[in-house]
Amino acid sequence: MSSRPGGGSGSAMGQVPTLDPAGVQARLKEGRLEVRLPDGTVHSDVRVVPAFPISRPQRFVYFLSAEGKDLGLLVDPRRLDRESRDLVLAQADQVYFMPRITRIIRVDERMGIARWEVETDRGWSQFDVVSRSESVWFVGRARVVIRDADGNRYLIEDLGGLDKRSRRLADMHL
Repeated sequence: MSSRPGGGSGSAMGQVPTLDPAGVQARLKEGRLEVRLPDGTVHSDVRVVPAFPISRPQRFVYFLSAEGKDLGLLVDPRRLDRESRDLVLAQADQVYFMPRITRIIRVDERMGIARWEVETDRGWSQFDVVSRSESVWFVGRARVVIRDADGNRYLIEDLGGLDKRSRRLADMHL
């Protein structure tokens, strides 16, 4: 693995070490994430960043030091002990706020701007999409990420799982 975009490189060779979940422990200390790595080193104020936040948000995560240096790549944080897993996944979720669209109420398109009104797993929302070609990504066959004019991202987990009216609106505007 080469160095992460936005992060430092892990070693002199530019490789980020892969961490064995069996040797990783995480806990909160004074409101900050503290992580013990398999080599026994303990790092305070660790940031957790999903490596693939859209396609595999809970499969691969990076640990970054307070200075932004790569500490390692953890493959499958679900294999951590329960407390560590809950902390690491909660931290990863906070990095990328991406509401999941559960229902499309309406989409009004005027002068090249589509105003979406939707229900999400976090409540009602309204947002504008300026360019479909630059703001809509199909991630797999039925999974869609939409970026609004302000840079916020919304996820349709499964187009086929939407109700009939929502699916029709999605087909017309994606």
